[in-house]
Amino acid sequence: MKIKGYGFFITEPNAYKSLECNICGAECLVERNLPAKSGFISAMARMDEPRDKFSCPNLEEEWHGQAVKLVMEIEKTPSKRLAQLMQQDLEDLLHENNIH
Repeated sequence: MKIKGYGFFITEPNAYKSLECNICGAECLVERNLPAKSGFISAMARMDEPRDKFSCPNLEEEWHGQAVKLVMEIEKTPSKRLAQLMQQDLEDLLHENNIH
């Protein structure tokens, strides 16, 4: 599961030396100076702006996808009680997969 902002980030070139996954805390893998379209007009003009891509090494793991879904639900629920329960589920899931 690859959703920008959840263990997967596109940044300006060399803006960060390293990034940690905001889901599981693992150090992200980085690919630097990749060609990327910065917008509709740039894409139409075939102008590439270099970007760095950071991605969690656990991104393709099923448990990581479940963790992303939990984080997204925690962020959008208006209920503090539900958020606390989901946070505990998230912590349990991370612990079960040896993420501390």
